[in-house]
Amino acid sequence: MQKKAKKSKSVTGPSRLSRFRDWLTRVDPGRQRRFGGLVLWIALGALLVVGLVVGMRTLERRVLTDHYRHGRGIAALQLTHVPRWMPESLAREILADITPADPDLADRSLAQRVYDRSRANAWVRSVRQVHVRPFEDRPGGVVQVSLAYRRPAARIRHGAQYFYVDNECNRLPATQVPHWVVSFDDRHGRVARQVSYIARAEAPAAWQPAASQIHYVTIDGVATVPPATGARWDAPDLAAALRLVELVRHKSYYPQITLIDVRNHAARITRNEPELRMYAQIGRGRPTDIRFGRFPAPGGGDYVVSPARKVSYLDEYAADHGGRVAGINSYLDLRFDQLHVSIH
Repeated sequence: MQKKAKKSKSVTGPSRLSRFRDWLTRVDPGRQRRFGGLVLWIALGALLVVGLVVGMRTLERRVLTDHYRHGRGIAALQLTHVPRWMPESLAREILADITPADPDLADRSLAQRVYDRSRANAWVRSVRQVHVRPFEDRPGGVVQVSLAYRRPAARIRHGAQYFYVDNECNRLPATQVPHWVVSFDDRHGRVARQVSYIARAEAPAAWQPAASQIHYVTIDGVATVPPATGARWDAPDLAAALRLVELVRHKSYYPQITLIDVRNHAARITRNEPELRMYAQIGRGRPTDIRFGRFPAPGGGDYVVSPARKVSYLDEYAADHGGRVAGINSYLDLRFDQLHVSIH
């Protein structure tokens, strides 16, 4: 006798989501919270990665922008936001250096080429924007370039040569450093405008008698050899000297500070002498040795006199001596709880 075949029933087990929920209910609350926190951190990390990718692409579009629209012809480059301290001759030299040999608007890589050339210039700290803009009604156009610049902060005497750096220790082209300035006062006798020049001869003949030399403090005793032009001079003694320059740059007596001696930086000669010294001098008068000492070690716990207090000693001394810190005493020692000066 033939048995009737039983109809097989299709049994669908619980879904993965259901099984996950069942498992989750059996897990103790502490583990649930830890698991939830892990999931949250993974989600936040994924969002951060996506945000960085989108942000970098947006930033690139903002720095390198163009409106080609079938542009044709040769573009002229323009520097925007040139700082007031920069001589026109230096701006022209930078512009000539960052201009490609053939700035053709048909070249879709024109903005990138200008960007790359700008990044390679020793005077450029960063590139803010490169904007290609063809003319609407005729061939040609302009490439507007906005840059952040390095400004000379001091000069370094190394052997018989002098080198110039910005406040971040980047070596600058010595032949392009501005050395002269002509100041124009307002009706109240305050400086209203200054025009600087690389060489005095660049100034109009009528202005040359009023031109004065730009003051750069000389740093002496840097132990390492100078790098190539445009490269960073990685030297702790130089960095300390530039930090000291920044402390006094805006003081009324800054023009009297002529030299910073770093030969004993990190006590590499002797522990009995100051690590950093400044020398102040007016004209050919007697120089004054200003014994600064050293900066506090990072991280705290170093009980040397603070840099701010040391500078306050100079401020008070200058106020008591008609603005002078040079030529009155042979030395001023800033390393103690009060200012020490020479007897004569």
